[in-house]
Amino acid sequence: MKIALFVPCLVNHMVPQVGIATVELLEKLGHEVILPHGQTCCGQPMTNSGCYEDAKKTTLKLLNAFKGVDCDYIVCPAASCLVAAKENFHEFDCSPEATAVIGKLKELTEFLHDIHGLERFNKPFNHKISLQMSCHGIRMLDLATPSETKGKSYNKVEALLSRIEGIDIVYPDRKDECCGFGGTFALDEGAVSGKMGKDKAQAHADTGAAYVVGFDPSCLMHLDGVIRKQLHPIQTLHIAELINQAL
Repeated sequence: MKIALFVPCLVNHMVPQVGIATVELLEKLGHEVILPHGQTCCGQPMTNSGCYEDAKKTTLKLLNAFKGVDCDYIVCPAASCLVAAKENFHEFDCSPEATAVIGKLKELTEFLHDIHGLERFNKPFNHKISLQMSCHGIRMLDLATPSETKGKSYNKVEALLSRIEGIDIVYPDRKDECCGFGGTFALDEGAVSGKMGKDKAQAHADTGAAYVVGFDPSCLMHLDGVIRKQLHPIQTLHIAELINQAL
């Protein structure tokens, strides 16, 4: 398939290795990857702060970068940015071209599990990992059943990673509680955000895992800062980096 890569500004500037790993793993799986020019922020920081006119300008520029692009899907390795883009595209442009773009948007885990159907890996990953089940991915992209939902449960993240030989998957206590980042919440409510981050980082470290693995780089960035400051014996790893190592 032909994949257009959506690289959020946080990935581009703070964790470019996540974008690189995404390209590499998609190409290993036989997909053609293109990077449309003109991409900007998804608008989430502005909409978080109520600055909707500023968000509109940025969002429409991002949307226009994907309009008319010849591709089967638009894949993004950041759940919260993908959700924000979808919501803002709907809000600011109701054209058929915008609807076509929205219909192609997929978060990386979602694409690998639902569309590609990734089942085979070439290399083992002999480590214990603690899964970071971030809010946007499970509650707005249906990557897993949130803990507050009763009935039959599913977890696309675990289903995908459990196929890797040697991996040991565990969860922290209160496994899908927010890590405290929350976009501009981390700035507006720094003390609360910091305490939530400390609690979550400690919960991950208490599992004895070698890595905190997640699908949202913003949450991982928040946790990584706490982990390094608190000297916890655990590291953060984006799911794209892990899967790229296992292919």
